[in-house]
Amino acid sequence: MKLANVVSRITELPKILEQHGVASEDVIRVEYSSGSADNADILVQLFSFESIKKLGAYDIENKKGYEDERWRQYKVVKCGISFICWQREGEAIA
Repeated sequence: MKLANVVSRITELPKILEQHGVASEDVIRVEYSSGSADNADILVQLFSFESIKKLGAYDIENKKGYEDERWRQYKVVKCGISFICWQREGEAIA
């Protein structure tokens, strides 16, 4: 994807978030990667699991982190953008 197209899609992000009732303050980072496996080359990391739920059906993947900490990744692809949220296993979901 050309850089101009990526920038154009990123500028649509506030509208997408608003349509789903997700506060823009919940965005931790936005990243572009041309090698994405999900046909979604823009990644948006969100702070809260509640925001992921507002975006629709999501996938769950368990990962092992440093010092054997276990993490859970919640992920949904919407409008060609991957939205993710990380949470330590065992933490309460708000």
